[in-house]
Amino acid sequence: MKILQACTRFPPAPGGAESHVFHISKELLSRNHDLKVYTTDLYMEIPFTHMKEWSPKVDGIPVKRFKAYSLHGNMHYVFVPKMTRAILKANVDIIHAHSYGYFQVNAGAFNRRLRTVPFILTPHYHPQWSMWGGEKRKKIRRFYDRVFAQSVIQSVDIIIGVSHHEIELMHDAIDFDMDRVRYIPNGIDFTKFEPIPSPEHFRKKYNLKGPFILYVGRLASNKGLMVLVKAAAKVLKTHPDIKFVLIGEDEGMKVKLKAELKSLGILKNFLFTGHITDEQIFLSAFSACELLTLPSEYEAFGIVLLEAMACEKPCVATRVGGVPEALGKEGKTGLLVEYGDSEGLAEAINDLLSNPFKRRQFGKAGRKHVKEKFTWPSIVTEIEKVYNELKNSNI
Repeated sequence: MKILQACTRFPPAPGGAESHVFHISKELLSRNHDLKVYTTDLYMEIPFTHMKEWSPKVDGIPVKRFKAYSLHGNMHYVFVPKMTRAILKANVDIIHAHSYGYFQVNAGAFNRRLRTVPFILTPHYHPQWSMWGGEKRKKIRRFYDRVFAQSVIQSVDIIIGVSHHEIELMHDAIDFDMDRVRYIPNGIDFTKFEPIPSPEHFRKKYNLKGPFILYVGRLASNKGLMVLVKAAAKVLKTHPDIKFVLIGEDEGMKVKLKAELKSLGILKNFLFTGHITDEQIFLSAFSACELLTLPSEYEAFGIVLLEAMACEKPCVATRVGGVPEALGKEGKTGLLVEYGDSEGLAEAINDLLSNPFKRRQFGKAGRKHVKEKFTWPSIVTEIEKVYNELKNSNI
């Protein structure tokens, strides 16, 4: 099939949705589909950062990048004018757009009203209350939901949800036919975890000798990092030598986090690595940690949970969005706490730190869970079924 993937950003730009599009594109290309990606020239959305240079291919995937624009300040919304024309002219069998509310989804919907090319949306949905970027951006999103969303969603032939909870939240905000929904989760490239990566690469790079708790994700306001800081202060009373390692691009929280850590007297227990581009070192971090924590306000899924479990590490995360579906059986692969509950988060972390046997049990169960359900070949097989369903439906 001739397939077009449309997304806001694409590697080397970091992010979960970006990783998702990369991996399904790579797998589809390996199955001899004629695939290309349309995306923007953005490396970061907040702060708005353009790439200075790029290659027309990423790991063999043909990528066309269009210049992105935005409203000023907190009135943030990404515009990609030239992408609309390119999508309208694309000679493809399927258009698969990613990230609800973004420009490429609107362009895909416009194309669908003019042409009979099947149109698929993977929303990677975030409710407006969990969005980062300031109150004005949330207001823009509320306006979009109220004025444009219904028309856009009605132009979508099939919606692929990465979790049931994601679609439930989306359906609460926008009315659409649930018969058009298919559920296909996120995944990981499990071959990169066979064997489990060595912990020494990460420890050597950052000169880490003792135990540490790992967080992987953007340093953004909706990731629950201030809650983690409060929990850390409690954890350190019981485990004074533990460190907390935060891996991820800063989106405006680092200064605030460091100020709070300094005021609590625990800044020395935290390491901020920034975004790690070296894959060997990045994957090694999951092997090196005692456990992964993901204290987010909301996650449509949470790929980092899969990466930690693939390294036989337990997870402590918030009971939000698609996190429970990614984690599997609570109390078997990890522990869940309520968002904002720093006391509960600290108790869960302390429980696992104090019980090495439980950590090993959770880790082995988590790796088995990921290998059975969340590998890209099995996920892309399900996506192919959706593509064929639409291609053969004579829409």
